[in-house]
Amino acid sequence: MAKMLAKTQIIMPDDVVIAKGTVFDATPEQARQFDHLNAARAATEAEIKAAAVAESD
Repeated sequence: MAKMLAKTQIIMPDDVVIAKGTVFDATPEQARQFDHLNAARAATEAEIKAAAVAESD
C-alpha cells in the first residue's frame, strides 16, 4: 500500500470520503490514478508521522 496525501476531497467506492489534507493508504493502481488526476500525491515521511500522531490522540 502507498501512503498518499489527498490534495482534494476524494470519494472512494462505498461512499468513503477522504478529506483534503488527509494521509491515507492506496493500492498501487489507485495511487497512479490519483496522481494522474492530480487528486493526491505521495505523502512525505513527516506527513505520515504527523498523521500517526493525530490518529493516536
